Amino acid sequence: MLTREDMERLLNLPEDDQNLYVSAYLNVNPATNPRGDYFSAFRSLAKEEVEKLDHPGQKRVKEDISKIETYLKNGRPDFKKGLAIISSSALHIWEVFHLSMPFKNEVVIDKTPYLQPLSRLIEKYNNYIVALIDREHARLFNIYMGEINEYTELFTPHIPGRHKKGGFYGRDENRFRRHIDVHVYFHLKDVARHLEEMVKRGKSNHIILAGTEESITMFRETLSQEIINRIAGTFRAEMFAPVPEVLEKSMNIIKDIEKRDEEKLVEDLLTRASKNGSAAIGIDDVVSEIQAGNVHHLIYIEGLDAGGYKCTSCDFLTTQNIDKCPYCGHSMEEVEHFADYAIQRALDQGALISVVSENEKLKKAGSIGAILRY
Repeated sequence: MLTREDMERLLNLPEDDQNLYVSAYLNVNPATNPRGDYFSAFRSLAKEEVEKLDHPGQKRVKEDISKIETYLKNGRPDFKKGLAIISSSALHIWEVFHLSMPFKNEVVIDKTPYLQPLSRLIEKYNNYIVALIDREHARLFNIYMGEINEYTELFTPHIPGRHKKGGFYGRDENRFRRHIDVHVYFHLKDVARHLEEMVKRGKSNHIILAGTEESITMFRETLSQEIINRIAGTFRAEMFAPVPEVLEKSMNIIKDIEKRDEEKLVEDLLTRASKNGSAAIGIDDVVSEIQAGNVHHLIYIEGLDAGGYKCTSCDFLTTQNIDKCPYCGHSMEEVEHFADYAIQRALDQGALISVVSENEKLKKAGSIGAILRY
């Protein structure tokens, strides 16, 4: 899981003229890498980078290259679609991120880590904070790209329990209840302070509150208007609910938010396609634009599957069943997961990639579209 906190840590890694970082970004999607092609891709790209270095520099990164190669051979069970590795053996730095979005294959060797692909991901996807609160406990979570991380747990002890206390016309009871409310108030204010710190550190624009209805209502009263404006939804949960339950209930709210964002994106795509031709719709037209290197932003429905063919030599892609490649004359072969190959080609060209859930308008238009560069 990649978080903004990770990015802050990576951005603050030491810069040292005497040492080097090897940054590797690889497409490890099993659909498009059935034979582990990412290993040979890394070796080829790393070789090109190493050859640019002087002899002392080549010696400094030798251990890093070897360590990454070993990891690529042995780490396959953990792979998703994208793999990012930042390594500097001399500085004892080894950072690995498994992500559900593929990367363009890149290897960069420099005195600072190459972080642009990770920065693009951080800026593209929404980050969510979940605050699960009650009268004396709180748990704060971070959700990013469908994965959850428990950020911290807060506990304010010695809050008296609610029970009836006698006295003349209930005056002692009222005083005792006010005493409870003061303790609860300071507990909730402490939670609010932690929440505001997370927001200030750039962890999220969206906040989800969870707990009992009473706890949520009381907590909202301690929040600033800025934080209230970021509240995306609420749900009921027990304080010690399992993490998977917190994620599941949060995702119900997150899906609604992302669906609204997706609808705006698809609407813009379809408007462009119908009005000024600055967008392509449907697998045939989109693949043609990918071949021309003209895709700025590729948008498709999750689970998209399409038939197609790939040149055995130059990797030319087409949906048409043809015998010979029109570019190099070599034979064409039918490929499974053709859409994955097309998406990876667009990504390699630097295109933005957006995956949307079920969207009827985009489905009717062919389930895939692209906003064009020109």
